[in-house]
Amino acid sequence: MNAIMIILALFVALAVVVPLLERYQRQMGLHKMVRFRKYIIPLVAVSLILQLLYLAFNR
Repeated sequence: MNAIMIILALFVALAVVVPLLERYQRQMGLHKMVRFRKYIIPLVAVSLILQLLYLAFNR
């Protein structure tokens, strides 16, 4: 049940974020979007590490 809720939340977030990115990409320009892109992979890595730690200590 928890997995279904997480997947549902991810799809809702994508449904909201993708149109916003498409809308503001033209206003921000490609240079600023590339600058923000370099932060995405480290943030994903941190979130995965935190999730692994959470799972390791809460079992």
